[in-house]
Amino acid sequence: MSDIHDTNLREGLGERSQSYWQKAWMRFRRHPFARWASVVLLVLYSLALFADFVGPYPEAKSFRKLQFVPPTKVYFKTEDGRWTRPYVCKVERSRNPRTFKLEFKENCEEKYTIYFFVKGYPYKFLGFIPMDLHLLGGPWLVEEKAYLFLWGTDDFGRDMFSRIWFGARISLTIGILATLVALLIGITMGGISGYYAGSRVHIVRGLFRPPQKRAAAPGEEGAAEKNGFFSGGALAEGWREAVHERRVPIFLVGLVLQYAFWGAATAVLYTTMQGFLSISEGLERYLAMIVFGGLLGTMVWMLLFGRLAVDVDDLIMRTTEILAAIPGLFLLIILSGMLAQYDMPSSTRFLLVLTILAFVGWGGLARNIRGFVLQLREMEYAQAAKALGAGDARILFRHIIPGTLGYLIVVASLAIPGYILAESGLSFLGLGIQEPSSSWGLLLSKAQQIGISAIKERPWLFIPGFFIFVSILTYNYLGDALRDALDPRAEH
Repeated sequence: MSDIHDTNLREGLGERSQSYWQKAWMRFRRHPFARWASVVLLVLYSLALFADFVGPYPEAKSFRKLQFVPPTKVYFKTEDGRWTRPYVCKVERSRNPRTFKLEFKENCEEKYTIYFFVKGYPYKFLGFIPMDLHLLGGPWLVEEKAYLFLWGTDDFGRDMFSRIWFGARISLTIGILATLVALLIGITMGGISGYYAGSRVHIVRGLFRPPQKRAAAPGEEGAAEKNGFFSGGALAEGWREAVHERRVPIFLVGLVLQYAFWGAATAVLYTTMQGFLSISEGLERYLAMIVFGGLLGTMVWMLLFGRLAVDVDDLIMRTTEILAAIPGLFLLIILSGMLAQYDMPSSTRFLLVLTILAFVGWGGLARNIRGFVLQLREMEYAQAAKALGAGDARILFRHIIPGTLGYLIVVASLAIPGYILAESGLSFLGLGIQEPSSSWGLLLSKAQQIGISAIKERPWLFIPGFFIFVSILTYNYLGDALRDALDPRAEH
């Protein structure tokens, strides 16, 4: 018997026990495209983080007489063919006497050597650390004796190479922030909808409505005193029930939804009444005042003395259907116009717009999370936690939601490129980031303003489109690999 107990069962099976995440990592490593996609994304985000260091010029630095300058040619050999340190020549502007077009020619009488890790224009790293170190440049660059436009300039004479990495900060990070907001709301609402499916919540609970009469529980004294008009009102009754049944989160959600509903209903009614009364006269005006007054009185009565309970699952799912009916493009146009009157940076304004869109676009995620929770809440470990006295919030967010982690990672990896593409498209149309800030979509719009001739005359203006394509492609490769790796049924 001692030999049996000393036997290493793992060695007998011929394999080493592995956790779920170890197996997922092994399956992920089998995707060569996913590994390359991870490296590419790491490089892009690193360059965006160190944009001040990588770019030789500040984001808004412009040279008004050097609009649409072609990429600066970097030389590595002298005239006699010998290798030397990289250098550039001075670019001189002239106008063609025949076509009257601006032309830029190199004057290599004096060579300007490119140095690495050299001092240049001052900046603040991470927004508060003063620095002036740049990846490449030279004293001649700050003194403007010559110029280093690796990817040419735009219509304001600004360096495209520097602005692309500054624009990457907006284009690459705005998708992550919007996705986090949508995930937070979708997980919370979807989890509550699935866990409390079949439970009723009061969306109207009058402030002064007496609670429903109930018989005193065995061993409970003074139940009649608790049913007073104020000391035991509907809100107090709901709070006692939530504490007794350990459903405080659902009570608070219902309370928030109740007042959010009444606030929105009041705003809609007031706006409608104000608009109608401004265009009506005489008897029509008085009838409208009676109708709107009756509606407002009904709303006040319901708020003070009404009671209405609905299934929390139906309430949240119907809310998602209402939100899904709101067209995102028109909502974005309205929000952009409303926020344009406020004095704030365009990047902040557009981030606020995308955040509002994320608040509206969580419905699809909530539906999927609801389906997972409906299944996972019946599992043995969830029932065991409930039997041991764990609260609903602990069961939901500690035991059930982690079971959806693999799905959530995949959703996030596929949602981020969607927001990147949305930002690029809206900035391209002029509804997103505005000058002097930069983003890939805004930089790409420079080529659209010129027309089809930009393909032949100024092809460097399409470089931001290449990075949009690469970032979206790599995120999709990464999402596909994560979907396969995190699937517990995919053992091979």
